[in-house]
Amino acid sequence: MFELMKCAAKHKKSRKNGEDMKKLLTIAGLVLLGISSAQGQPLSPEGYPAKPVRIFVPFAPGGATDYIARVIAEKLSTRLGQTFVVENRPGAGGAIGAEAALRSPPDGYTLLIASASYTVNPAVIKLKFDPVEDAQPVVNLVVAPSVFLVSKETPVATLGELVAYAKANPDKLNYATQGTGSITHVTTEAFLASTSTKMVHVPYKGVGPALNALAANEVQVLFTDPGAAQGLAKAGKIKLLAVAGNRRLEQFPEVQTAAEAGLPQLSNYGSWQGMFAPKGTPVAIVDVLNKNVNAILSSPEMVGIIRARFALPVGGTSADFAARVKSDIQRYGDIARRIGIEPQ
Repeated sequence: MFELMKCAAKHKKSRKNGEDMKKLLTIAGLVLLGISSAQGQPLSPEGYPAKPVRIFVPFAPGGATDYIARVIAEKLSTRLGQTFVVENRPGAGGAIGAEAALRSPPDGYTLLIASASYTVNPAVIKLKFDPVEDAQPVVNLVVAPSVFLVSKETPVATLGELVAYAKANPDKLNYATQGTGSITHVTTEAFLASTSTKMVHVPYKGVGPALNALAANEVQVLFTDPGAAQGLAKAGKIKLLAVAGNRRLEQFPEVQTAAEAGLPQLSNYGSWQGMFAPKGTPVAIVDVLNKNVNAILSSPEMVGIIRARFALPVGGTSADFAARVKSDIQRYGDIARRIGIEPQ
C-alpha cells in the first residue's frame, strides 16, 4: 500500500504520466476499500448516508419488530455516522406502515423493518401496493419460532395430547389470535387443517389480550411468540406444549419441537423480521445496508441480544431474503384460500 502511494506521488510531477498516476491512485483506493471490508469497517457508497435515515416500523412501540428495529437503528447509526430513526406507523396488520415506506423516494433514506405478517397480508387484506413489485428486500434480520400454548386448565401436557383431545372434542376448545386474518390466525388454521381438528376462533386486539384470556381460561389454545409468553409460562399460569421450530428453546429445554411431537409439517411456522427499501433504491445503497447489517448480526453482542429474545440472527444476501418473501407469500396465500379467507 505504501509503495503504491509513493509511486503515485512521484508521477504527480509529470504531466506525461498523469494517466498512470490516476490509475495508481484508483488502485490504491480499491486496495484501501478492500482492507476496510476485510477488517469489518463500515462501507458507504458516495457518502451515503449524508443525512438521517428513517426506518418505518408498521406496528406500535414495544413489540418484537419495534425492538429489533431500534437495536439495528442504533448499531447502524454508530457504524455509518448518521442517525437512523425509528418511526412507528401502525395499522391494518402492518399494511399502513409498509405502504408509507415503500411509496417513499427510493433514495435509501426511508426503510422498512417488517415482520412475517408482511407475507400474510396479501392473502387477507386488499393492499394498495404490491409487496413484491414495490419492494426491494435488503436483508432478513432474525427468525423466531412460534410456540403452542394452552391454558392451565386444559387437560393435556403434550402437543400430541392436544391433537387427540381436539379430535375427541370438536369445537369444544377456543383458540385465540391477534385478530382475524393475522399471522396467528392463518398459522393456527394451518395447524387445524394439518391435524384434521376443529376449534372455535376468538380474535383479540393483540397478543397481550390474547395471553391474558388464555391465563384466565377464556380460551384454551394460543399459537404465538415465545418471548411474549415466557413470563406467564415460567409462572405456571399457562402451559407451553411445543415449539414450531427446528430446535428446542434454551429457556425451555424440556419442551419438545413440533417434529419431536410427530408434526414435522409445523416446524417452519414462526415469525421473522426483515429490512426492505422502496423498489428502485440504488444497488450500491442496498449493498452497503446489507453488508453493514450482516456485520452487526454476526457480532457476539448482537447474537446474545437476539438469542435472549428466543430468536436467531439470519443475515445473508438480499436475494436470499427476496426468495423467502416470495415463498412465504405463496405459502400463506395457499393456506388462506384453503380455509376460505378472502382479502378484505
